[in-house]
Amino acid sequence: MKPSHKEPIINFAPEHVSSRHDGWTAERQIAFIEALAETACVEHACRIVGMSDSSAYKLRRSARGEMFRHAWDSALDYALHRLEQAALSRALNGVPRPIFHKGEQIGEWRDYDERLTMFLLRSRRPARYGKWLERMFPKALPTQDDTDTGLEDNLENIEDNAEAFEDPETDSRARVEE
Repeated sequence: MKPSHKEPIINFAPEHVSSRHDGWTAERQIAFIEALAETACVEHACRIVGMSDSSAYKLRRSARGEMFRHAWDSALDYALHRLEQAALSRALNGVPRPIFHKGEQIGEWRDYDERLTMFLLRSRRPARYGKWLERMFPKALPTQDDTDTGLEDNLENIEDNAEAFEDPETDSRARVEE
């Protein structure tokens, strides 16, 4: 592990969890979080710092690893932001595809993924590019079985609560006799 002199991506104060030189020292925790933010892969980040992924998960689950767990989540959020930017770049700029003739590359063309573009537009601007048909029409009309079941349930509720709907004259006669 080389010491890093650059600005850290994720600022956190690592917990002192190991007095062993080959354990999760503060330097290793910081290096792991930096590597996780760059690679978005726990296995790769562990390989970079020379630790096993099972020990990383064990530290994450432990009570002493609360700051490590929060830094881990922040590193993955950072990596997801980078992934989102890469997807946006592919939607805007396309992906180069080679053109071959007789086994030699003679050029390239840009492949623009329209499904990716629509996904990004729908998720980032749902009011404008969302599924407008779902907003205009109900998702599903009730079937005859649903209507019959609902009617039967309502009739049962009325029968169960029939006492609340008694004739007012019967009520007043019952009160006078008392």
